[in-house]
Order: sequence, then structure tokens, then C-alpha cells
Amino acid sequence: MKILENIPKRRQQPKYKRLSRIYYNRMFPRNQDAMKVAWSVFIGVFIGVWPTIGFAIILTVAICALFRLPKVPGVIADFVANPVTQFGLFYPGGYLIGCKIVNPAPITFDFLGEFERMSIRNCAVILKNLWVNAADHLLAFMVGITIMAAVVGFLFFFAAYFIVSRRKKKWIAGKTSYIHNLIAEDEIIIKESRNKGKPMMHIYPFKALRPVNPAEAKDISALPYDVMNRAEAKEMAKGLPHSYLRVTRAEIELPDSVDAYDPKVYAHARENLDKMIADGVIAHDKKDCLYVYRQTMNGREQYGLVCCVPAADYFNGIIKKHELTRADKEEDRLRHVLDTNANTGPVFLTYRDNGQFDLFGAVTKRKPVYDFVSDGDGFGHTVWIIDDDAEIAAIRKSFEEIPVSYIADGHHRSAAGARAASYRAEQNPKNTGEEEYNRYLAILFPSTQLKILDYNRVLKDLNGRTPEQLMEDLKQVFDIEPLAEMQHPAKQNQVNMYLQGKWYACTFKSQFLKNLGPVDSLDVALLQKLVLKPIFDIDDPRTSKRIDFVGGIRGLGELVKRVDSGECACAFAMYPTTLDQLMNIADAGEIMPPKSTWFEPKLRDGLLVHTLD
Repeated sequence: MKILENIPKRRQQPKYKRLSRIYYNRMFPRNQDAMKVAWSVFIGVFIGVWPTIGFAIILTVAICALFRLPKVPGVIADFVANPVTQFGLFYPGGYLIGCKIVNPAPITFDFLGEFERMSIRNCAVILKNLWVNAADHLLAFMVGITIMAAVVGFLFFFAAYFIVSRRKKKWIAGKTSYIHNLIAEDEIIIKESRNKGKPMMHIYPFKALRPVNPAEAKDISALPYDVMNRAEAKEMAKGLPHSYLRVTRAEIELPDSVDAYDPKVYAHARENLDKMIADGVIAHDKKDCLYVYRQTMNGREQYGLVCCVPAADYFNGIIKKHELTRADKEEDRLRHVLDTNANTGPVFLTYRDNGQFDLFGAVTKRKPVYDFVSDGDGFGHTVWIIDDDAEIAAIRKSFEEIPVSYIADGHHRSAAGARAASYRAEQNPKNTGEEEYNRYLAILFPSTQLKILDYNRVLKDLNGRTPEQLMEDLKQVFDIEPLAEMQHPAKQNQVNMYLQGKWYACTFKSQFLKNLGPVDSLDVALLQKLVLKPIFDIDDPRTSKRIDFVGGIRGLGELVKRVDSGECACAFAMYPTTLDQLMNIADAGEIMPPKSTWFEPKLRDGLLVHTLD
């Protein structure tokens, strides 16, 4: 796994071998798009073969820059045409081809010899003489050399495409294997890590990559990548050329046949991010700053501190998690971070406030840099910048009094950010731990301001039972009372069920509530253990196709709609998990059942981005 181990052996090789390898790697880079490299090589070869008289490199760089192609492969390809190949092959061959096509009249002097004598200083004189004395031969030469340049260029084009595609495939396979090993190793690190001394949070200011024009912030920012499907993301980005979904969900600009996890998606995300920077749509702040991010929902406000947190805090348990992550989802975000060289979405963290929020009071009285209401949900988003060094130092010191933080939302983003740091650190033999890539983007909200919404369940069928049989089975678990109207559960340990157009209040019987741990006492855990598994035969709700989940933001009306339409057979409205339950479970090192929490409002991607370098 240590890719630098074989460098000493390489240095023992002859110099020509080392140089050949260097130029080969630069001409056929494995981390670039194969088609773009191939076109760059074609341009370099074509211009090199064509009589550009000393301007080949300049023209190649200019054309590659114009078409946003990698420049180095083209520049190296220029040297395919050198004095030996030009005067020994390309020029004579091109001249013969041109003569076959144009069929010029005989001349009494050495036409190609004139070309061999040509330089930047005398090219105007020689070309004028050739035009006056042998115009048809000059035309034949230009036609032939153009054909020769195109043929040789396309030969190199196909060769470059094949070589780069093959190298990239092997590189990605090796990189994927490395990532799998990295994930496994980091899991061991997390389990073995123990905090020494007093635990404390560490936060860092950073130079945010953010929208230049505040008026465009609303259209640039986007919901998190994982709250919509591909079709929904494509619809959301329609008419918004700078929507950040073109970075976080870059597959929306590719054919539907391209898988969302295809390497092309990550490469395209990087291209779109680079283009937004090049076009001046987004830019880095000039100095390291902290930021305050306010969200407003239905009159309720929550204020978060936008900062970077060290990957070491994730591995050492300072940043606590309460959910399991899926390997495929984690790898997806890890590859996205590494390929874009950025944390494109923040991790939603919470903490037990100890007066830290009071430090934001003066900040929020200033004029914000962004202040808008997002379309669709009507939620407010406001951002202030903290760029005063003394103010930043005071906030950082205050947060050191907080022992731990908790991942509220974004477990996959957090794992990806931390493991990207591990990956980059291992690539750098001089890593000190202070490099920018050793941190990732987070927003810290005090737990007192947050509200967890219900995360409800809908069942596709009754597992072979009639509604009457289901009610009889449920009476063994619940005390059931009919409800006159649709309503949320009134208390913990109560689940409201919708079946055949009617609502029922279902309270777990007291014998099932004794001697329960922090996880087992959750309503979602009780429902899984006592109802979903034994009655509906659903062992793993994460993989079962017979259950679906509806976030509380959609309201109970969505449950009624899903059942009344015939799409589902019944629905269970859950009492929301509390922040205290979440933090107690994380403190105990336990894992919550899947789909236990739903946070609103969602953080916007693209307002503040952290780049790794």
C-alpha cells in the first residue's frame, strides 16, 4: 500500500529509462479523461508535423487551453516531429502525397531543400520565393503535409486513447482496492483509538470557496446530494447553469446509461467545479475565516458555526457517530472528495452548548454576505463571515471546552472526509498533520436549537394477512384506540397507524418497556423488534423492498396518500427521536436503527466549500 516504497529502486535505473518513464506518464496521464488526452495528443502531433516553423509549442498550448484540454500531453506530442522525422519522413512523405494529388509541373531546383534551410528568420523570404517560382509545388506540399499530419495525428489519437483508458482502468482498480483497505484499516483505528487526557473539540477556520455574487447564491446552492434521486436532481438543476447539483450530482449531465458511480461522473464533477472557478462564479476567500450559518423554518431559527474539523477527531471519537455506513455509499463520497479535491457538502454536527452560541450574537448583528429564501420549501438561509483574528481565536478557544460533538446528519460525508485525509496523508511522506487536507467541512449547531422530525414507515403489503388478522396480531403488542382524525403520536412509545382509511393510536404494552437500553427503548427499535420482524417478516428494513420510509417534512398526508392510492397497505407514524436519545446512544458507543432521525431544514451545498489544498 505504500506506493513510495519502490522509488529507491527506480532511482537506480539509467537516466534515459527514468526520463522515458516520466515523459510516458505525462503524455499518457492515468488520472485524466482519456478522450481529452487523446485530442491533446492529436493536436500536438498535428501541429508538430505541420510546418509551424518554431511555433508548435505555443500553438499547441493555445489550442489546448481554448478547448480546455490537458496541455502537457500535447506539448510532449509536439516532439514526435523533430529534425530526423520531419526531414526524413514527414516532409518527403507529405510532399509525395501532395504531388500525387495536385500533380504539379516539373521544377529545376530542390524544393524540399528549400524547406530544410527555412528558419524563423528567413521563412518569409523562402516562402515568397517558393510561392513565386513553385506555387503548385508549395500547394502540393501543404496538401500532402496536412494529410500526413492528420493521419499520423489520428494514429497517435487512437493509441493515446487506448493507453490512457487502460492505464486509468488499472489505476482506478488499484485506487478502489486501496480505498477498501483504507476503510477496513480506519475501522480498526477507530476501535483501537483512545483519547489521552481531557477530550476537547478542535475547530479550524478556512478559506471558503463560495459564490462571488450574493444575488446568485440561491441559484448556486442546492439541497444535499442524497435527498433526491437522479431524475429529481436533473429537474431541480434545469435552467440553473451554475447549480451546485452539477458538482454533487454530476451524472445529471451525462447519459442515463452512465452509472452514478462511474469514474466519468467524478471526473465531470471536477470539470464543473473547475469551470465555475474559471468563470468567476465562485472564488476562495483571501484569508482563513469562520462563518455563521442561520437557517429559518416556520419561524424557528438555528445558528451553526461553519468550520473545519480534523480527521483525527473522527478517528479518536471526539466526533461521535450513531449510524452504520454503507461501504458503497462511503466509497462514492470518498472518490468524490478525492477527485474534486474538495468537501463539496458539509457534515451536520451538534453539541451540548456551554455558552458558545453567545459568541455569535455580535456577528449576527452585522450585514450578512448571503440572505435568501430557498424556492419550494420557503426556508431561510443567511451567512455571516467572521474574519477578525481575535474573534476567531476566542471562538476556537471556547469550543475547546466542549468535549465531543455528534454527527446529526452526514455519516457518509464525515467518513469520506476523514478517510480522504488519511489517503492524502499517506501519499505525502512529509505529512505533518497541519495540511489543509487533514480537515473536512462541518457545521456545528447547538443541540438546544435543533428539532428532529418523525421518520415514518409505510408497508407495501400485510404479509398475507387480512386487515382484521393484522389488527388481532397488533393487539398482542399494542393497546389500540381508534382516532377520530389524522394526528401525530402524542408521546413516546406511541405509534399511530393508518389502515383502511382509519387512524389508530397504538401504545406499546408496558411489559415490553422494562429494562431497556438506550437503543432498545427507541420507538423505531421497538416497532422493528415487535412488529416489523415477527408480523411483517422484515428482517432488515435497509434492504427490504416491502417497506419504505417517509420523512416528517412530507407530513402525515403523504402517508394517507400512499395507502389510499393502493401503493401501500398501511402506515405507521412515529414519535420523533429526541436529541438526548441520539447523544446518549452515541456516548454509549451504540448504533441507532436505520432511518431513526430526520432533520430539517437541510443544509445547502455550495454556499461554503472546503478545498483540500
